[in-house]
Amino acid sequence: MRRQHRSVAATLLTMPSQPQTPSGVGPLAARVSWSTLGVAELPARRSWTTTHTALASAFTVALLVDAAQTRDLARRGWPGFREANPLLGPHPSVGQVNTYTALAAAGMLTAAAAAPPRIRPWLLGAALAVEAVTVGGSVRNGLPVRLH
Repeated sequence: MRRQHRSVAATLLTMPSQPQTPSGVGPLAARVSWSTLGVAELPARRSWTTTHTALASAFTVALLVDAAQTRDLARRGWPGFREANPLLGPHPSVGQVNTYTALAAAGMLTAAAAAPPRIRPWLLGAALAVEAVTVGGSVRNGLPVRLH
């Protein structure tokens, strides 16, 4: 059944934008229909509890604080500091920090959404713990806690 839908979609994509009307025939009538069969095959919605949402929110805030601290160091030229995250390298730029932060947030929240509900709090809790330790270490090294 699925191949049939794909072939229809492929045919629609290959049709000329201005169909030619054969001589002596009126305008061509085109009809497009959309099927929800693909949606019905998706896994059931995974509901988030208030605990899941609170952990995801706390992780996001901690990640944003970590990113703000790192951006501040990048703007100041890394005076006496180096980044500990091997994915970023010792002295990442502000743009690299922003890109990493967006990908880390999207990746973690997507993984949490895909995880079974009983695993989700452990995954989010571990991510929050990593960020809390990181921010705490930065504060101990003299960096302020700011969101900018």
